[in-house]
Amino acid sequence: MRMLNPLLAICLITGAAKAQELNWSGLASRPELWPAQCAVNTVIKFGGGVSIPAGTKVEVVDFKGNEVNLRTADGRTYFAAEPDETDVLDVAREAYAKLTPKQRELTYPLLVQRKELWPYRVTITRTFDLARGKTVHAGDQVLVKDVLPGKVDVVSETLNARFGVALAATDAMAQARNFVEDEQAGPRLQAMQKLAEEKLLAEQRLMGEKIKAEGRVAVELEGKLINSVTGKPEPLDSNSSPRYIAFLRGSTTCSITRNFTPSMVKYYNEIKAAHPELEVVYLTLDPLPVTGQFAQEMGFSWRAVSYENTNMPCIYSYIDGRIPQLIVMNRDGKVLANGIQATAPAALQQLDALLKQPATAN
Repeated sequence: MRMLNPLLAICLITGAAKAQELNWSGLASRPELWPAQCAVNTVIKFGGGVSIPAGTKVEVVDFKGNEVNLRTADGRTYFAAEPDETDVLDVAREAYAKLTPKQRELTYPLLVQRKELWPYRVTITRTFDLARGKTVHAGDQVLVKDVLPGKVDVVSETLNARFGVALAATDAMAQARNFVEDEQAGPRLQAMQKLAEEKLLAEQRLMGEKIKAEGRVAVELEGKLINSVTGKPEPLDSNSSPRYIAFLRGSTTCSITRNFTPSMVKYYNEIKAAHPELEVVYLTLDPLPVTGQFAQEMGFSWRAVSYENTNMPCIYSYIDGRIPQLIVMNRDGKVLANGIQATAPAALQQLDALLKQPATAN
């Protein structure tokens, strides 16, 4: 048997290693291999005397040709660097060397096609604002609904919101790399998804039964109602379901609100005993301490909903930018009266007419 020349063997091994080694163009075309961070190798100077010292850790944004776009950790400075100005390729190579052949072949486009590799949940890796008052934090776990080119469609149970997030801003690829090496991962994931779907259907049935029994509006108000004076939670009476809910939206700084509210308070105090089927809910635009002072001044202690909680489906689309606004609904969310500013007294008259109708109406 012929023996391989030791020097030739070393050359072959080195050649094979280099063939598998990640190069700059390969890294630039594979976003799933981009490291989250790297360090600058040399001092990078900008106009105005600003500079980034060698060794500074920076965030990787993307690649453009023969440059990598970077961002300082504080998010204030964006800049481009050439290959020898950072260790981004070395960092990527180190991580790439730890991947198995199957894991190296897995790309974002391939992940879109291979549903059996989709995780049931992903962890968000970057903090960002979804909407006013809704922030998605790094570390949040969200449900996966779909994986699309460049992004994953998710649901946040905490924020009660569905949205798209960049694949790179989740651990979807990290989980998929584990799944690709586990032949049982796909069947386990699909079984988990089936159980989750069955659970969701059961919850939807229960919610449907609850809405039918209590009314859509009452269900949507759960967890949002507070006492307008104290600011403490004050849910609706579980033993009774209001037939009518009158939403009064106003602010202490609005002169029209101040002129109309005493009439509303007087009317409510006169008819409430004879009409327990009515509930008034104050939709405040003010901080809760200010709302409490206003309620005491006007003489009401209705339940209230804070400004950030007024995005309820039953009411949100009917809210007008002008105040005061009086919206009267039945328990299922049907609008029976809607008065804005000068027409708020007319809506109050409509409410009075509704209360005088037979119980079978509306």
